[in-house]
Amino acid sequence: MAVDDDIIRKNPAKRTLGDYGEPEKKRTALSFDQQKNLLNYVKNSEVFHIYLPLLQVMIGTGLRCGELIGLTWKDVDLKTRTVYVNHQLIYKNYGDGCDFHVTMPKTEAGIREIPMSKMVAKAFETQRRLNFQMGIPRDVKIEGLSNFVFMSRSGRPMMPTTVNFILRDIVKAYNEEENERAKRERRKPEELPHISAHILRHTACTRMAETDLDMKVVQYVMGHANISVTMEVYNHITDRSRIEKEIAKMDLVQIM
Repeated sequence: MAVDDDIIRKNPAKRTLGDYGEPEKKRTALSFDQQKNLLNYVKNSEVFHIYLPLLQVMIGTGLRCGELIGLTWKDVDLKTRTVYVNHQLIYKNYGDGCDFHVTMPKTEAGIREIPMSKMVAKAFETQRRLNFQMGIPRDVKIEGLSNFVFMSRSGRPMMPTTVNFILRDIVKAYNEEENERAKRERRKPEELPHISAHILRHTACTRMAETDLDMKVVQYVMGHANISVTMEVYNHITDRSRIEKEIAKMDLVQIM
């Protein structure tokens, strides 16, 4: 940033960090079947069912974690089925102890209006009902913002770490049950991989790419400043079903 702003002529830290011989760690999106298994498990779980709307919104919008936990009901228009993204929440220590702070999205491209799918619209309606049923207070203010969509029982926004802890616990419980089920059925268990908020964002982008959405539209919805980031996600899609689907298109143009 200092180089781009002409504060310094060149970056003294450039090429100073190596990978120490380790292969690049890639975040892999959930396959369609893994996504289906995850959502079905949460939907039918007595413990985790309250988090179904949260997961559906994450997968259906591709919001960054800070954008997600920063959503207020003013940002959600169920009549026009639009999510307005113009801020995010971060949890940092700015000298007065760790606390929530409101900031702009990661890039200018992060300011966007995301149309809701039917699943996402229904998820928001369910979340609003859950908040009311649990009697969660709506008057907690964070730098002028209040009435958050996803809150703890105290009315404060969800912590970024809380979102990842929830995903960790869901995966752990799912895999334990799947291993027991597989043992009884004498088959190999189909476990869920590690899932984080960023992996669900990656999954959202992957699902959009798999449905042949215009990549500029995907870039806009994801809030990517550069389409190369969007294309990188698309190019990482190596699911066999996608490969077979694309190869099958050749039958339409090849002459016998």
